[in-house]
Amino acid sequence: MSFTITRRAALWGAAGAALSGCATSSLVPQGSYTANGAFRVTLQRPWSDLTNYMMPRPPGVRLLSIDGPMLNRLYLATIDPGGSLVRPRDRDTPRPTYRADMGDTEIVEFIVDCVAVEFQSPESSALRPQNFGALPGVRFDLSSRTEAGLDIAGTALAARSANDKLNAMLYLAPREHYYAQLLPDVEAAFASAALA
Repeated sequence: MSFTITRRAALWGAAGAALSGCATSSLVPQGSYTANGAFRVTLQRPWSDLTNYMMPRPPGVRLLSIDGPMLNRLYLATIDPGGSLVRPRDRDTPRPTYRADMGDTEIVEFIVDCVAVEFQSPESSALRPQNFGALPGVRFDLSSRTEAGLDIAGTALAARSANDKLNAMLYLAPREHYYAQLLPDVEAAFASAALA
């Protein structure tokens, strides 16, 4: 069973690398990184900015990865009311949208609904308060899977700013190996978040 999941992860990684090769990417060096002009984080290692992989790109959303978007991804987003964390799947499928009047539970549901655009049956757990820089925020964990059955783990931190924008960070990776491998770096980025 372990061999099958590892092999599946390798296949997804190859597919992600092939797809990301078609899109423009750039290196984000270790250190301070300002996301969307709204907040900054400190990155413990270099990441690749694969934002252009998400064409058409949702406004205010950056996508970073180390090994390709199918093996690990870190979303850094500042979303206006009416905006979304994800690109539309197609013209006919509505995408989840953020509203300025959402409470913490609704913000969690919004992010989970965004994950559901690409992954199967995502569920949130371990909701807890955590500051996003100086802003009071909500932190939670996620579990999901790919259509092929690969288990995906995630964690997110979100907070609404004074101008009603939603600042959010979301980390997703296959539960086997990849999630735990980068989690300390992601935790450090979450803890370093500060408004720009």
